[in-house]
Amino acid sequence: MAAPTKPSSIEKHADAVRKELSVPKQAELFTAAVEAGYLAALADGAEDAGERAALVKAIEVLSTGLVLEWETEELLAQCWARISGEGADARMAAVGATLKELGYAEAGLFVAALVAVATNGIDAHEAAVLEKIGAAAGVAKSQVGAIVKRARA
Repeated sequence: MAAPTKPSSIEKHADAVRKELSVPKQAELFTAAVEAGYLAALADGAEDAGERAALVKAIEVLSTGLVLEWETEELLAQCWARISGEGADARMAAVGATLKELGYAEAGLFVAALVAVATNGIDAHEAAVLEKIGAAAGVAKSQVGAIVKRARA
């Protein structure tokens, strides 16, 4: 019999994150959280397979299967189009502002932190992305650090 697999960070925290994402304007919050994660994945210039897998897994787990695989690809393509068209810095500011406006900055940052820690921990580029989104969302640097620590658990 195979040994049980250890649940991923997103699976361990899924219920709490889903609860935070289950609010008025849920679709906007979910989209902003996904884009925050995508921005974290692109922080070093390109996403790697582990980051992409973590982002897809986060979408699947947090949407409880409501977002299908082909929809995930479309959602990420829309994120890429906005990032390519406006630039990463502009999108970090916009995503942070959206998270602040919706009142759930920590939920979006947590999704981004889960993606950032997916492969080789968080590097300086990923930390900078999280901090920029956090600043735009009105989240203190120390709070962003606490969110990252929770994502590592």
